Amino acid sequence: MDTQKWSLLLKVLDSGSISAAAAQSNYTISGISRMIANLEQEVGFPLLVRNNRGVGPTDECELLLNDIRTLLHDEEQITQRIANINGLQIGTLTIGTAYSSSYPLLIKQIVRFVQQYPRINIKMLWGYNDELCHAVEERKMDICVVSKPTPDMLWFILQQEEMVAVVSANSAYADKDRVSLSILKEEPYIDIYPNRDSDSSRLLKGAGIKPNTRFTTSDRYAAHEMVAAGLGITVINETLAIKRDDIKILPLDPPQNLSIGLACLPNPTLSTRRLLVLCRSLCELARSVEDTVDDRFLMSERITVANLDKSSKGTKGIEKKDEMLLSISARSWQK
Repeated sequence: MDTQKWSLLLKVLDSGSISAAAAQSNYTISGISRMIANLEQEVGFPLLVRNNRGVGPTDECELLLNDIRTLLHDEEQITQRIANINGLQIGTLTIGTAYSSSYPLLIKQIVRFVQQYPRINIKMLWGYNDELCHAVEERKMDICVVSKPTPDMLWFILQQEEMVAVVSANSAYADKDRVSLSILKEEPYIDIYPNRDSDSSRLLKGAGIKPNTRFTTSDRYAAHEMVAAGLGITVINETLAIKRDDIKILPLDPPQNLSIGLACLPNPTLSTRRLLVLCRSLCELARSVEDTVDDRFLMSERITVANLDKSSKGTKGIEKKDEMLLSISARSWQK
């Protein structure tokens, strides 16, 4: 089976048009069209249909998409394993994040990663929590930084963030040390990222609070301007709150903390495993792990990490240790 044709078909579907797929690859529009026509002849039914947004999959093609993505994922795994056996590391690692606050920590790991594996390309994308998890599940992405992974994902906590209320400096709440979420039942609420599974929406839902939503926006800068103008109050991650003289950033009462971490499928690619190993060695998670595992288990885990950090050769050993560490991490950290 010519997987290159299937890969191009997915490019067309993911980008929404043959011309966009051609711009992202080394093929011409006519070349891609011929390949898809050949695929349609091989399978015996149409694969693409035109719609308002460009092209999409036919009903028959829709039934194949998960299998196609699995096929291409498995091919990438085989390619990486062969390269691993030969002492090479090649491929592309696609990382998505919903949190700009994760960049400093993540970039440090990527610097170390590309030093060890210079032939692996890195693609970084930004997106919403649910979109990123969906992309990982569909194997369009290897790993993502999110606050709410799906139940089937492995999740490795990177950092904790506090949720805060943002009020006008002229507000009656500006002089308070903390505010309760319950005030949002009456006070005008500015909803950032409406109709999304956002951190603030999950927080309010979990607290059983239906806010008095008067304004909505998908731009946090616009939300801060609304707050400064006295239009209402918003709730956001502390790292995303913009410090300025005309607003006050207040902790919530009771405090509300948010865990942010790396999420991936239980069978990640070798490149993903290696990034997880580097992140594991730097994350300040030993204290939380110590609460759940005994000292002997921790010691073997630390030895594994130390050996991995020293290893630049002996790729078979690296792969086995990667898998051991991932297994340990999953037991210790899985949500």
